[in-house]
Amino acid sequence: MIYLLLTWLLSPLLYVRLALRRSSPEPREILLIQSAKIGDFICTTPLFREIKRRYPDCRLSILLHPVNAPLAAQNPHIDATLCYQPADYRGLQGKLKLLRLLQAHRFDTTICVSPNLAFLLMPLWAGIPRRLAILPNYASASYRLAAPFLNAGEPHVSGRLVLETEFRLLRALDIRPASLDKEIYATPDAESKVAAWLPATISQRKLIGVGLSSGNKLKELGTEKLCSLVRPLLENAGNSVVLIGAAADHEQGEEIMRTLGNERIANSAGAFSLAELPALLSRLALYIGVDSGITYMADALKIPLIDIMGPADADDQRPTGRQAVVLRSELACAPCSHAFKAPYQCATGTKACIREIAPSQIANLALDMLSNKLPLPGPDKLESPRQ
Repeated sequence: MIYLLLTWLLSPLLYVRLALRRSSPEPREILLIQSAKIGDFICTTPLFREIKRRYPDCRLSILLHPVNAPLAAQNPHIDATLCYQPADYRGLQGKLKLLRLLQAHRFDTTICVSPNLAFLLMPLWAGIPRRLAILPNYASASYRLAAPFLNAGEPHVSGRLVLETEFRLLRALDIRPASLDKEIYATPDAESKVAAWLPATISQRKLIGVGLSSGNKLKELGTEKLCSLVRPLLENAGNSVVLIGAAADHEQGEEIMRTLGNERIANSAGAFSLAELPALLSRLALYIGVDSGITYMADALKIPLIDIMGPADADDQRPTGRQAVVLRSELACAPCSHAFKAPYQCATGTKACIREIAPSQIANLALDMLSNKLPLPGPDKLESPRQ
């Protein structure tokens, strides 16, 4: 890439200019770069808290995907947000735009947990004294050529949580985490909105949340399997089900309700904004979903949950709450979706890692959890039961 070559050619001048810049001995203006979508953003929230715990007087800004802006607006540890649209920063002109953005805010520290070449190189061009980044375990030679321009780079290792890699990186700033707990916050009016929306036939029973979709369609269960999952959950008259998803999932939720014809199902897809959903999830006795942003929202709220990993790599990222059960596939081709290498199509064309798990098996596990028949795993024993 041309800007990587230019960085090597001009690096002596860039470092001279950097040496002439006065900077504080401790971070004061920090930019944390997390440009991935909802689940990854929620999994990064422990960093926000721990950075502000160690440096309470710093100003913490987050460069993020626009979908996460509503969540960031409610987080008390975040002082400012900058929205990142990948299309805006493509090509050389896009890199210059990113450079101007970094220069305009006079950051003295960047922490990149969504690594790409621009995020590794442009902070040096912007004259930022402290430049930290995690390095992907699926990376080209260009990343190795860019790494020397960082003050600290922490390679991600297969078999380790990405969050653990991120906290290893923060050792360069003398940050030692007091807790790995995720955090999520609802808008102030969300609770009253949820209370007004929930039908009496639903709210007076044990409420089970069922996720409808995922940002990566490769992970989705599909309408037929969801119907087969919800039906046995409703055989107990004390249970009710709320279907959870975005506005785009509303019609799928309506189809499930028409198919099952049960008054103890409600379709919340599209009824609440992303930052209002925590108020709905906090009412759940249990959440069931594929590996998606809403699953991690439930984990942050310490809701008992079942995460159906499908193609996703649970070693990279998974719910870590004490009341979380993670279902993994034992197929040789799974996992195929990793933190830094995520396909959006099934290589075998079968989606077998999703198809292989029987809805009745998930439902029975859920019912056992609700009746306290199943001992819940501790935070370091989330791999079982495997399927």
